[in-house]
Order: sequence, then C-alpha cells, then structure tokens
Amino acid sequence: MGPGWGPGHMAPGWGAGPGYGAAPREDLAADDVREMLERRLAFHGNPRIKVGEVTERDEDTIVADIVTQDGSLVQRFEIDRHRGYWRQAE
Repeated sequence: MGPGWGPGHMAPGWGAGPGYGAAPREDLAADDVREMLERRLAFHGNPRIKVGEVTERDEDTIVADIVTQDGSLVQRFEIDRHRGYWRQAE
C-alpha cells in the first residue's frame, strides 16, 4: 500500500473503488467496506494482516483499518461513502 491517495486513486493492486473497477455505489455502509476489504485481503493472500475497525465517522466518511494479526495498525483509509473513493488517512 502506498502514499498519494486521492479521489479516484488507490495504492497499487487495490483498485479505485467499490468492486475494484465497478461503478461506485452510493451510500456505502461500514459493513460494505469491511466486506470489500476482507475480499481484497483474501485475494492478496497475506495471512499477517486483516481488517481491523471499520466505522462511520460521519454522514460522508467511513474509516477502515488494516491491522496485523496482533492488532497493530498497518494502514488507515478514509472512504467517501457517497462516491466510493478511498484515500490514505493522515
């Protein structure tokens, strides 16, 4: 996963939004984001990382964490729940 995330940008191998190539769905819920991340992590096959906390920060943003098996933060994402764009959280 890498830097430089902005609207329409994802880290290498992560795609640009829901369904990774599909048109973004409006009104994503935290469960939708969790499911997408779990599928993507399973695809990459790295048993050392997993989806951590996924929460709705406000009416526009979902925050999702990728963590190690012991719970250490690896990456945090902010997702625009209306447009489906992902970016690395600061």
